[in-house]
Amino acid sequence: MARVEFKDYYATLGVERGASQEAIKKAYRRLARKYHPDANPGDKVAEEKFKEIQEAYEVLSNPETRAKYDRLGADWRRYENIAQGPFGGAYGEWSNIGGFEGFSDFFRMFFGEDFLRQKRDVEVSLPITLEELYKGGLKRIQVGSQVVEFHLKAGTSPTSRLRLRGKAPGGNDLLIHLKVQPHPLFALKGKDLYATLEVPLYTALLGGQVEFLHIDGQRLRITLPPETSNGHTLRLRGKGWPGDSPGDLYLTVQVVLPRNLTSREKELLEELRRLRPSGK
Repeated sequence: MARVEFKDYYATLGVERGASQEAIKKAYRRLARKYHPDANPGDKVAEEKFKEIQEAYEVLSNPETRAKYDRLGADWRRYENIAQGPFGGAYGEWSNIGGFEGFSDFFRMFFGEDFLRQKRDVEVSLPITLEELYKGGLKRIQVGSQVVEFHLKAGTSPTSRLRLRGKAPGGNDLLIHLKVQPHPLFALKGKDLYATLEVPLYTALLGGQVEFLHIDGQRLRITLPPETSNGHTLRLRGKGWPGDSPGDLYLTVQVVLPRNLTSREKELLEELRRLRPSGK
């Protein structure tokens, strides 16, 4: 009678038996990135390791199959004998069922075809910029050998998870985790945008207009009152994150000092210093 090797799925993922579902997911993602075939082209060892990781996660990420697996424990041989049944072969009633090519004999014996036929989300990460989220539009993402197109709504939250029904291979749902890239000029907090507004010294002192390039590409003309101090914050209502109730845009004034002064400019500044020696 053929023997089947017990698979320690916890050891495969490098987690303790009592690990949380979140810990299991983190371990899976870390190992899947390391051993993914795309990262190891032509490496058969990495390919087999990736299959083992996938199999372990298939079982441990599902509370029902994880509980069944945990019940096997050290007594799994007794379950093996029961599973073989009167049908012949090592796998009992599942011996002639196809569709298990990527899974081990152990998995096929104890979890069977019904588990593999379940609809399971395919999760992917999508690197995206703050501008793309702000503007929305048609996006494409590579899932295996398949390119999936979808429309991203303008003002989508960076913390959103997008579910595309039936768009993953096999007709499963595609779950997209947005991975927003750091922006050099803007920060998003809730629905409000924050940025720095550079203001020439003379405009800060005397007042006037300055231009600001918004994240949507539009140039905003902002009127500053005289004697606007460095670090002063301006609030532009409705210019933050788009949506049914748009957020606000907060601009922190950064006074820019003039450089490469001419002799005449230095004379004028010296005169100003004499008029106001304290500088206040």
